Amino acid sequence: MTHSAASPLPSQVKKPQSRSERSARKLRASKAAQCAVQSEGAQQMQNADAKNVKQNNAFADKKNIMWVLLSGAMALTFVVMLFLPDTGMGGGLVSTYSAMLWCGFFGAALWRYRATSGWAGFAYGSVVGLVIQFISQII
Repeated sequence: MTHSAASPLPSQVKKPQSRSERSARKLRASKAAQCAVQSEGAQQMQNADAKNVKQNNAFADKKNIMWVLLSGAMALTFVVMLFLPDTGMGGGLVSTYSAMLWCGFFGAALWRYRATSGWAGFAYGSVVGLVIQFISQII
């Protein structure tokens, strides 16, 4: 019987540490604490950056100039086609609807860009498209 009741277990035996082992342990503990502080600071910076950066959603952003430019280019394309001969857009109901629709889209995008009602812009643009279509029939 090698283990008696009075002898401590090997895991409970504390061996004396040298001065260099104690300083190394203190150094590791301080580095671990420093890394924890740095990671906490980095996490706080990421949270602050996430709050400051707004989501770039092109459909919800009323100040996105790209929608104004794209709808204006399409409206201009159909208006120019109204005045060109043999484009198939001169007469007919489709030419009226296309001019009203694309000029209406352009008006809605422009009005929304100006922070006003997009529906009012669509109505004004549609009226302008209808007038342009009538003028193209006269000329």
